[in-house]
Amino acid sequence: MDFCKNYPLPDWTSGFEHRSTSISQLPYEEFTGPLEKSASDTNDYRLIRLPNNLVVMCIQDSETETAAAALSVNVGSNMDPVELQGLAHFLEHMLFMGTEKYPNENEFSSFISEHSGDTNAFTQFSRTTFYLGVANGAFEGALDRFSSFFTSPLFKKDCVDRELCAVDSEYKGLLTSDFWRSHQIECGLCSSNHPYSKFMPGNIDSLQKGAKDHGLDLYEELIKFYNKYYSSDIMKLVVCGNHALDQLVEWTVSKFSGITSKGDNVQRIVGHPVGAEFLGKVVYYETVNETHTMSMTFPIPDVKAMYRSNPFNYISHLINHEGQGSIMSYLKQKGWATSFSACTNVSQNKGFGEYSVSIGATPEGLEHYEDILQVVFAYVRMLVSSGPQEWVHDELSSQLKINFDYKKKSGAVNQALNYMYLIFNEYIAPEHALSKDNAYEEFDFDAILHCLSFINPDNFRVFIGATKHKSIDCSEVEPYFGAAYHVDSLSADLLRELASDNTHVDGLGLPEKNEFMPTDFTIKNTNISGAVPVLRPTLLRLDDNLELWFKQDDQFSTTKGNIYLSINVPTVSSSPQNYIMSKLYCSMLGSDLDSDLYNAACAGLRFGVYSTNSSIEIYVAGFSSKLAELLKTVVDRAKSFKVDSTQFSVYMAEFKQAYANVANSSPSCLCGLYTDYINKSSLWHYKLVESELPKVTLEKLQTHVDSLFDCSFTKMGMVGNFDEEEAIKVAASVQDIIKPSPNLGYLAKKSRAFNFEPGYYLHQLQMPNNDCVNSAVECSIYCGQTANKREVVLLEILQELVHDSFFAQLRTKNQLGYKVSASSSSYLGGRSVLTLKIEGETNPMFMTMHINKFIHDMQQQIADLTDEQYDNRVKSLINIYQERLKNIDQEAGIYEGHVCSNSYAFDTCDIKVGLLRSIAKAELLGLWNKYVNPSTAPEYTRIDVQMWSTKIWKPTESDFKEYSAKTLALYGCMHSEGNGDLEIGKVDEFIATAIAARLEQVESSDASESLMAELKSASLSASGAMYSQGKSAEMATHTGTALALAIKGPEAFGNYGDVSHTGFATIGMSKTPDGLWLMTDYKKFQATQKLYGLGVPAEVLVPKYSS
Repeated sequence: MDFCKNYPLPDWTSGFEHRSTSISQLPYEEFTGPLEKSASDTNDYRLIRLPNNLVVMCIQDSETETAAAALSVNVGSNMDPVELQGLAHFLEHMLFMGTEKYPNENEFSSFISEHSGDTNAFTQFSRTTFYLGVANGAFEGALDRFSSFFTSPLFKKDCVDRELCAVDSEYKGLLTSDFWRSHQIECGLCSSNHPYSKFMPGNIDSLQKGAKDHGLDLYEELIKFYNKYYSSDIMKLVVCGNHALDQLVEWTVSKFSGITSKGDNVQRIVGHPVGAEFLGKVVYYETVNETHTMSMTFPIPDVKAMYRSNPFNYISHLINHEGQGSIMSYLKQKGWATSFSACTNVSQNKGFGEYSVSIGATPEGLEHYEDILQVVFAYVRMLVSSGPQEWVHDELSSQLKINFDYKKKSGAVNQALNYMYLIFNEYIAPEHALSKDNAYEEFDFDAILHCLSFINPDNFRVFIGATKHKSIDCSEVEPYFGAAYHVDSLSADLLRELASDNTHVDGLGLPEKNEFMPTDFTIKNTNISGAVPVLRPTLLRLDDNLELWFKQDDQFSTTKGNIYLSINVPTVSSSPQNYIMSKLYCSMLGSDLDSDLYNAACAGLRFGVYSTNSSIEIYVAGFSSKLAELLKTVVDRAKSFKVDSTQFSVYMAEFKQAYANVANSSPSCLCGLYTDYINKSSLWHYKLVESELPKVTLEKLQTHVDSLFDCSFTKMGMVGNFDEEEAIKVAASVQDIIKPSPNLGYLAKKSRAFNFEPGYYLHQLQMPNNDCVNSAVECSIYCGQTANKREVVLLEILQELVHDSFFAQLRTKNQLGYKVSASSSSYLGGRSVLTLKIEGETNPMFMTMHINKFIHDMQQQIADLTDEQYDNRVKSLINIYQERLKNIDQEAGIYEGHVCSNSYAFDTCDIKVGLLRSIAKAELLGLWNKYVNPSTAPEYTRIDVQMWSTKIWKPTESDFKEYSAKTLALYGCMHSEGNGDLEIGKVDEFIATAIAARLEQVESSDASESLMAELKSASLSASGAMYSQGKSAEMATHTGTALALAIKGPEAFGNYGDVSHTGFATIGMSKTPDGLWLMTDYKKFQATQKLYGLGVPAEVLVPKYSS
């Protein structure tokens, strides 16, 4: 089964020659052979090997303002000790916690954030990857800090418990993920001696308890793991920036040569995790979401060595095809599936792989799962009997060659990660390190047939997921994620039938040759070289039904283009029923187009149709020579669409599932959803839309579609390899198809932002998913109006500062949850908003108390900001706004955003750069005190949305009215940590007495300990017992912190009582003791508030040509 033994490893030694760095004369080796790269690639590359055997790709991208690095080590959960599963993931977390040269645990992330960068890491089965992006000017400092992860980590003992909590919090956030639940079931149904069977994420039980149960010291085992496996010999590194290659090499050699070479200690995996005893099975498992999924998995060898012929690429191309004669086309016609994909999974694994066929089934499809199996195997038999087709291979090879030669540029971080994956494949020759996909040249008839032989009924198992299974008792429970499942054997009769050559399925066949393959690569603008690009499109036409914008490519020398239509339709979401019918229409139309135009997608063309609250959006993109005809086809199909009864039933069921699944979203996602509901005037609540869904009939949908474009206004943009004449002709052809009547603009449903009256408002809800252990809070603090560009830019600088500090304090130190973020945003025509968000296991009032303390403390941090720190933030933001665009799609997307929002602010970046250069540091503190600090803000406006888990105590409305936030937070912590017997009123009295009695002593630690003892004594007296088993006899951490915040924390709230709306009480709102208004019905609250006007265009629209 091992293909790789027939493919010798490429030569990675003889092509390298000894070199010395230009400045320090440090030794390294450089690959001197040719590096095959795309004809459109303007980067320069150098592939080197350091003295410690670390292979590095250095990339000089002269156009990037952001530098990046990615380092991956060839060890992941595969090397976790059985007793300490999740250790590799835990180590990934600990490496961020300080090094010998930079001992501050937040030094690295603070430096990256200060220079407008980002960093992250992730652990996989056989790899752990770390990466960063940062302003070019800070790249050397970033690399110096980054490299010390792997040369001199500190592994601070006082960080162990905190990062264990972070790992555990991350794991708990995955508990309701159907992907992770099914993945762990699959891992559990493998050979227990194989590393693939392990529990990759890890949690407190697998690590802390695992160490204790086996008499191990977790801290010592962590260091042993690092010392054994983190070897330069099994690492790969990519660095990318606008610096000269000599400079990148100098930094790389000087900073990363210090990583210790320990040889390759990674145990080679022998055998496949899925042995014969696990095949021929059907595994039923219960999902959290309303979904119906089916996957067939086939154990295969490691086929990475076959990248020059890539037989599975040939196979997947045909099995994945959605055109006439395909598996997907057949399943759609039957109403059995809405999605289908087939792929290999061998990228990480050495020595084994998997081929999987995944089907997004309908309820009826799962009832016919055996028939679906018949279809898949019948198609594979057809491929075998018809034999591998060289024309299919040649077509695929041509597609890959064209995509390679004309590939679009990506950002520095993506480049670093993508090329790091390529050089990690030990079977890729160094000359193909940039061009693996372009190396797909050899048509290997026998290899294709051999690979097809693995997709057979004797070599697979099938997984079926649904919330419930008819007549199946899912009595087994996966131990880590708690997913219920049941394993059964596929019947011998079924397996015989699947293998029989006599089983035939009508309608299956090979696809037709691809008529969409581009042949014209002429660039229409021949004066690009050296020209200064124009940073805005031109308005060509403007009339009652059309607004046409155009921009010819003047910076990328590309043969590609992008055309978008935003068709404003008054009826698209004028009611909840119209809203859902528009969504149904776009989904069904998109499904039809995916099938009928699948060859276009294969030829590098992209298209899509979707609805917004005010429009139907259509786009086509790719090689420009084919886009005009493709757009006409899509628009014509959109205008003449007829609802198919089978597909109507399928998508009605699909939408029913989708809206039912909203309730299973994460707490932080639901907080964001309700925040949007509160702020925007045009959104229909998902439950209201869900209630309208059963009222939709095929006839109603067809009537809606038939009249949808009758009264419409089209905003159209063409950007790329076009000329003006072509743009005008294409626009005319679109209008000829749509044939709209004049659009009465006042009928359109336009989104407007609410102008909230100053005050502090709280909207608290309970999680609809009873299985979710996490809660969340999203705090929105309203700042200046978006029309005030100076304050918008000030908030962007402020957000950069807040983000880093908020994460470091509330996630790293306070360990409130894995998801902690600070961001800024704006509502068009309304106000800018500073958003602080936390998701974790503790109660939302406790999270809110921490947010309030952070706001109080952050004021001093802003005041203490040095000139150098401020200048670094400003320079980094300037670099971001001045960074050159990467490709035509990015350029078109920016223009589309300005046009479709009616702002037409094409010079936004230039304006912001000018403001950044003029803003003084002192203005930051002024903005903070004007809007964010509740003690100084003259019109403090804030809305908190809280989502409470059903697993914890939640205050009643009466509790919110009667007790302060500090009382609710403390009582909630006590209740969660095993002692909720003391009445909440007693806790409130205790806090009040403690504050009054010890007002002058609260800074004393002795006083704090005394208070803790008193509260503990009162709690024990009330309960008559110690805390629940497993809890410390001392007060648990959150309870102690909540008590300290209650007694010593800042006053959380300002005095808003005099500026509140006098009618709030009449709509069921009530004021809390802290001065918050408790919002029980956000719609009623909105009815008392004013709306901002629509955004004002930045300029008067004057077309180049009259109608």
